[in-house]
Amino acid sequence: MPTIFIKDSLRAAVEAASGGHQTVLYNEQGYPGYYYVIPKFRYEDLGFDADLGTGLCTAFLVGGVEKSELFVGAYQAAVKDGCALPLPSFDPTVSIDWDAAKSACEANGAGYHMMTVHEWAAVALWCKANGIIPRGNTDYGRAHDATYEVGRRQDGENPGVSSGTARILAGSGPAAWRHNHDYNGISDLVGNIWEWQSLLKIVDGQIMVATDNYYDQLEADWGAQDAYFANPSGTLTLQTGSTSGDTTTVDGVDWDDDTSFTSSVGSQLLKRLLIEPYGTDILQGHIWVNNAGERVPIRSGGWGYGSAAGLAALNLTSERSNSSSRIGVRPAFIS
Repeated sequence: MPTIFIKDSLRAAVEAASGGHQTVLYNEQGYPGYYYVIPKFRYEDLGFDADLGTGLCTAFLVGGVEKSELFVGAYQAAVKDGCALPLPSFDPTVSIDWDAAKSACEANGAGYHMMTVHEWAAVALWCKANGIIPRGNTDYGRAHDATYEVGRRQDGENPGVSSGTARILAGSGPAAWRHNHDYNGISDLVGNIWEWQSLLKIVDGQIMVATDNYYDQLEADWGAQDAYFANPSGTLTLQTGSTSGDTTTVDGVDWDDDTSFTSSVGSQLLKRLLIEPYGTDILQGHIWVNNAGERVPIRSGGWGYGSAAGLAALNLTSERSNSSSRIGVRPAFIS
């Protein structure tokens, strides 16, 4: 029987309390995870067709097959018995590399996977369209732009104290730290810890990305784009044509600031995924790039990143073997 049809008192209580926006899915080992249910939508539904085109948001296409909904972990994951579980009030698991994080999500069973860049962009664009931009743990247990908003630091220190490890327990912040400004929403998308993402990487600065949300597609089949990061004259640039030998390293510029990050590519797909910039004042967050070899993405921003964190924050400096106390993961599910 599919996981989503398992009925019990916990699932019924969560669905009732959240108005059906959250549900509980049980993995193959029988462990529960809390997920937010996102019905499919089109780019024109959000009012972005002028920049992003029309049609179904790519998060709801898996190898060209249309999906009616997707399930995104409502919390950053705690890894238990090898499985990444989105659970409230747990300390999110960190110091896990890209491959281990991906495996922990997939260990839940068929349909489970590490959150993809398509899913992240879908949530971020929904927030922008609805005029709801979440805050989060961006200043050592509190929001840098609303310091009265705090979460429960797992190290017991006071909010704002720069010593210690300032992760908060998953979902322990206020409603404004959810994607919809409601306690039934997806928590901690901004700040707290960085989150590994799937279906995107760069190799020597060239973007490799899946064209839709084919979450278990082989990396070798991710599409090589005619899009390369470069850094001429100190300005991060996305351009066509090889940048072979360019060892660009950029330590963080505003993603939607057209004076610090420019592009001549004009890729609808990359704009939809919040990789290529296409205007100003779209979404907050900085972009970091390292063109040396293979780099895989993290999104969100950590607990001390201030305004550099955000829904558009994208860090492409990490090797897949990187293991940091500031990086974790969030699982998702598609039936």
